[in-house]
Amino acid sequence: MDNRISLQLMLDATGHVTSYATVGGLTGATTYEGEIPDEFLTSTQPQAFKLIDNVLTKDPNYAPSVQPVVENQPSDEQRFQAQLALQMATMQKKQAEFNAQVLLQLADTKETVTPAAPVTEVTPVTSEAPAASEAPVTSEASKTPVTSEIVKTE
Repeated sequence: MDNRISLQLMLDATGHVTSYATVGGLTGATTYEGEIPDEFLTSTQPQAFKLIDNVLTKDPNYAPSVQPVVENQPSDEQRFQAQLALQMATMQKKQAEFNAQVLLQLADTKETVTPAAPVTEVTPVTSEAPAASEAPVTSEASKTPVTSEIVKTE
């Protein structure tokens, strides 16, 4: 099998491959045309390969760096939003409990109250206007037509 290929290689200061492109190009990349090791294109660690004297080879001294496993941690903003949502939910729960207590007290109060005598409404009578029971008295005889004359003076 022919392992000759043309690649664009990004290299670090030690000559190890940091990334590569088989199609297209990378800004600042080195063009490599030649043989590649069998496992280069299937490897998940291109850093294990090094360009030595313009030949791409697997570095026998390469040891993958042990990266600590970082679980997806929420950002500060996400933590703040979660705290705010928790505070809102707690406040809503407390408000609902308070409302329930008020309704229970109101129900207890209505049960213990005995009906009182009916209340009659009193309307005040003022001298300015006739009382509601009094109707103004008018008669046809009391109405006199009003005429007016306009006198012109020169």
